Amino acid sequence: MTPEQDINETIHRRKATREERRRKAEQERRKMKLRLLAVTFVIVAVVGVVALFSLKDGIFGAEESTLPPQTQTESVSAAETAPETTAPSETQSDDGQTDPTGLMAAETVPETTQAASKSTKPSEETKKKEEFTVIHIAAAGDVNVTPEMLANAQTPDGYDFTEAFRDVSPVMSSADLTLLNLEGTFAGEPYGDERSSAPAELAAALKTIGVDAIQTANSASIRAGILGLQSTIDTLYGAGIVPVGTFYDSDAYRSSGGYTIVEVQGLRIALVGFTKGMDNLGLPKGSEDCVNVLYEDYTTIYEKVDSDRIKKVLRRVEEEKPDLTIAMLHWGSEYNEDISESQKSIRKLMLNNGVDVILGTHSHLVQTIDYNPDASTLVAYSLGDFFGNADQPGTNYSLVLDIEVTRDNLTGDVRITDYTYTPIFTLKPEDSAAGGHRVVRLQDAMSRYETNYLGKITPDIYDSMTRALKRLDERTHKELK
Repeated sequence: MTPEQDINETIHRRKATREERRRKAEQERRKMKLRLLAVTFVIVAVVGVVALFSLKDGIFGAEESTLPPQTQTESVSAAETAPETTAPSETQSDDGQTDPTGLMAAETVPETTQAASKSTKPSEETKKKEEFTVIHIAAAGDVNVTPEMLANAQTPDGYDFTEAFRDVSPVMSSADLTLLNLEGTFAGEPYGDERSSAPAELAAALKTIGVDAIQTANSASIRAGILGLQSTIDTLYGAGIVPVGTFYDSDAYRSSGGYTIVEVQGLRIALVGFTKGMDNLGLPKGSEDCVNVLYEDYTTIYEKVDSDRIKKVLRRVEEEKPDLTIAMLHWGSEYNEDISESQKSIRKLMLNNGVDVILGTHSHLVQTIDYNPDASTLVAYSLGDFFGNADQPGTNYSLVLDIEVTRDNLTGDVRITDYTYTPIFTLKPEDSAAGGHRVVRLQDAMSRYETNYLGKITPDIYDSMTRALKRLDERTHKELK
């Protein structure tokens, strides 16, 4: 089994798990409907009995003077006792729990009543599922490998990143496809030096929280040389994560076409990755195809877009006829909110050649999200930092983007139908009572502070988060000049 097949198998397993949960939820909804029907049946029966005896009371009242005393007593007794035999009573479940509402009585509703409530026609929800396939893609920014983040994960036995990502795990793992950018390498010891090398435990931790593919075409691609790049690819594949934008050698580039395709709930999604450069380092002779680059002058001033190389890769992608194409671009300028003319040019080139989604990184700041529902395109110029030192203004907060993609199963048409995002925040050990260097869901952390949660954040961090929410809204909706 190839690494790509292994990844697809993992995605299929996650899909099966989600489908099982949905199936169980649907069964619970059906049970609840039956229970409610049973309660309604009992109530109608009670009302009917009460109405019947009220009518009889009226008749007996009119004949009161002619009825024998004994007959009058028997009639009143019957009227008093009849409701007790039909009114809902407390029932017990198999585990002995008392149900004062009588909802559990649904299990003993007459068979004919239950049969009448079931329709042989598919429900509207079922028909909708058959007509449309909806998937969600989660995307976040840079995982920056630094000495500080590694030091906080170090243990006597190695490294443990469990706590670093625990709080955001539900957001990442619940998506059908989860994407990140790795600003670092897996090049072996020593860790955290100028090569930005991380231990393999980081890759395993990212897989645990649901990451399926990682952009490796970026500033750090060859900080540890070609051998370091190859070690990074091997480590990611070993963890079950697809590297995007880098290739083991020229043969691997040619056989892959410069892209990768993953299958998600029957949708074929093409992933391409490009970088503006690699810290001004050049690819050695014979390894020119190991990294997809955006510029011909990628070692100097980044002015001449390599349109031929970009279009060559995108033409190969189009030949595959994927349902969706995502370009992961390491572009722009660090710590700069402005979108350059060069980026706008690359954006146009990408969208004109079949790209549906652009996910940007490198600036370490969140930038504009440009969603065009009519054209079914989405450009997120920069997703900011997912996790890092958070030592520069604006780098301690970012987002996890959630892109909704819908396929019309009747026509085969695939469109981007919505997007939302979850604000996240990087905490340092001194920022909360719980300690630790970790990334958290921003609004959840604020709620815990407001309810005086034991491991809550500090007042200063609460204020920072309040400002971050406002800045995220401003940055993601900032109009392009």
